Amino acid sequence: MKIDKSLYLANQTANQTKQSDLGKDEFLKLLMAQLKHQDPLDPMDDKQFISQMATFSQLEQSINMSETMKTLANQQSQSNFLAYSNLINKEITYAVYDSTGEYTGQETGRVQSVSFTGNDVVLKLANEDRIAASQVMEITQATNEVIADGE
Repeated sequence: MKIDKSLYLANQTANQTKQSDLGKDEFLKLLMAQLKHQDPLDPMDDKQFISQMATFSQLEQSINMSETMKTLANQQSQSNFLAYSNLINKEITYAVYDSTGEYTGQETGRVQSVSFTGNDVVLKLANEDRIAASQVMEITQATNEVIADGE
């Protein structure tokens, strides 16, 4: 029996990418190859087959759930961002922390704008300070002080 030299491992290309997780497509290909090459005189036990199909189903459901959770988290972040936009022109009292994260007191400022940085909502105050939305302790209606001429 003669073996084709192109089948030797040394002649195979080494540009395969290493993947740590077995995805649903790879799992299905592996299962189909196993079914295709099984011994017809000793077929796979039906319990093994059902177990593998259940594993495939769980894998697919996990992937779908993960994608759904990512979408939900993104929508929730956008919703939070839009809710914080209601703070523009409001007076807020916020917690102040030093560089070590130690609480040092509270300050008051007027919200000038709201931005979305990474996964965090950042409030820009009229004094140009930028604070995380989680630092807000109190929200009040901004007062418009008008100084009359001659005072």
